[in-house]
Amino acid sequence: MPTDSLNRLPDTVVRFGVFEADLRSDELRRSGVRVRIQELPFRTLKLFLSRPNEVITREEFRQALWPDDVFVDFDLGTRSAIKRLRDTLGDSAENPIFVETVDRRGYRWIAPVQSEPSSPVPFGARPSTADQIEVRLDNQAILSAASADIARRDWNRVSNWKMAGIVAVAAAAIAAGILGLGPLSRRPGADSIAVLPFANGSGDPSTEYLSDGITESLIGNLTHMPQLKVKSRSSVFHYKGKDVDAQKVGNELGVSALVSGRVTSRAERIDVSAELIDVHDNTEIWQHHYNAKSTDIIALQEQIAGDIAGKLRSQLGSSEKQQITRQGTQNPEAYDLYLKGRYAWNKRTSNELEKAIAYFNQALAKDPSYALAYSGIADSYSVLPNFGGNPSEDFPKSNGAARKALDLDPTLAHPHAVLGSNDMQYDWDFSGGETEFQKSFALDPNDATSRQWHADEIAMIGGREQESIAEVSRAHELDPLSPVISRVAGGIYVWARQYDQALAICSKLANENPTFAIAHDCLAYAYWGKRMYPRVIEEWKLCAQISGNQADAAFATALEQGFRSAGWKGALTKGIKVRQAERETGYFSAQIIARFYADLGDKEQAFHWLDIAYREHDWTLIGLNSYFQFDPLRSDPRFAELVKKIGLPQISR
Repeated sequence: MPTDSLNRLPDTVVRFGVFEADLRSDELRRSGVRVRIQELPFRTLKLFLSRPNEVITREEFRQALWPDDVFVDFDLGTRSAIKRLRDTLGDSAENPIFVETVDRRGYRWIAPVQSEPSSPVPFGARPSTADQIEVRLDNQAILSAASADIARRDWNRVSNWKMAGIVAVAAAAIAAGILGLGPLSRRPGADSIAVLPFANGSGDPSTEYLSDGITESLIGNLTHMPQLKVKSRSSVFHYKGKDVDAQKVGNELGVSALVSGRVTSRAERIDVSAELIDVHDNTEIWQHHYNAKSTDIIALQEQIAGDIAGKLRSQLGSSEKQQITRQGTQNPEAYDLYLKGRYAWNKRTSNELEKAIAYFNQALAKDPSYALAYSGIADSYSVLPNFGGNPSEDFPKSNGAARKALDLDPTLAHPHAVLGSNDMQYDWDFSGGETEFQKSFALDPNDATSRQWHADEIAMIGGREQESIAEVSRAHELDPLSPVISRVAGGIYVWARQYDQALAICSKLANENPTFAIAHDCLAYAYWGKRMYPRVIEEWKLCAQISGNQADAAFATALEQGFRSAGWKGALTKGIKVRQAERETGYFSAQIIARFYADLGDKEQAFHWLDIAYREHDWTLIGLNSYFQFDPLRSDPRFAELVKKIGLPQISR
């Protein structure tokens, strides 16, 4: 394609629909009113208008819009420019009026156009500040891209004059040290941000951990920005793999800025494209392409975090910059293993948690001072009892790793939350656990997971229902799309005997997250509280089907068979046998078996299994005050004695 394609159009006004593009003054008007449009989308429009009804390939876009010596992610840049053009014109890819996507080929302008000569621009007239093209590239990119464009394209005199003026102003500002690392034209004023999952550009599932890991690392880095709320992983990964609209996502998450990008790993090199978008007007604040050796991944991650931080806040002190860009290790092998560990940890199955622990330990073998790897081990062991692990083995390991992480890096917030949860659940040290949670909140007040854990613990302990509801609501505000937080909220309402509220929350959760198994576990307990036993069995069957857990499937089948023959008592009797059999080959909570016996009306067996749970130091015993199945036991002195031995508050139900 000729490099002067954009010169096919004379100095005319091209009309299409209610729009007109003035190609001499580089203006777009709608019904005679000027519409703000960025430079790249406008040049894209000019290219379309020069070739209406023709398919323009992505390669032709690359040749026409970027000089040979500018290196960006051309596919991402083209898609971004066309999306912004469509947004400006009110067009859509699904029902195109102006720009049609041609599968696997490119794009085509499909609207009728009319041309007429434009009015001449008076000699020496300068465009107003509002008319000047907004530049959102970093300082060096402005100089290189603009000068290259002027050198290689015979643009019309007005365009040349405008670009030359911008280059001159930018060069003068850089020479004077005015621009620094901050944005050139407008500051987003962002007080909140979300880092959307970076796409895996290689298409190789084995490198998925890398794009996910870079995303998570950026989230962690930006949490250290002053006066900036950063959405957590669970909220943003809701959008993974989806073609999203920045404004819509920003509004759903309640943030003022978004970061998105793509990671491509090829042989021994890594390519990363990143862009920062202002949600308010859906405009691009900054975009950059990075290329580095795989062995330089840590420096690359530090640079990306530093560049984004510089665009958001230009007046960062050196200590703040260091905290924001720090990656925790300078060993690239350790960092790569840590990313693999976090990728496995986020899958939350017994096997994947064991893999995560192995990866974190391998990272420590490469760098014994890697605090984040110890934090990963602490996280993994703290939740392993929920997936069949042994609490008496797992919780002490979690505590040891969390304390080691804090010894190496006292600025980490999350290990304090792990210790707070473990202190309450396993050590029954409720005041000590509260202290650890408050330390975590002081270091990172916006950690939604820590808030969720705290809400869960104090709700189980009992006597603090309103506080726990307020705390889980705070977690939800910080992470509105987290299914886990919604599940915890449902559980809190079950323990508060507000079953209808729990049903409302968990029904919505199950409908919106059809693969989230424990939404149905929440529904089962809520229906159990309402004594709607067929629905209890139905929800547990769904939970087992979705999770694929064979033990849970056997339990649900036993409940169903028992209910058919002898009602709810028959269901509980058969269900108890299945859960007791599990203990012969692995771990299952004795406290839960005690709950079954209590609801069955067998007090002696209930207290027998509660005694076993106490001897095993069953972490779920902190819910004695809250579990409704134990209501028939509360008048028995043995129950009050057990509550006292654990250290729980004495409350009445």
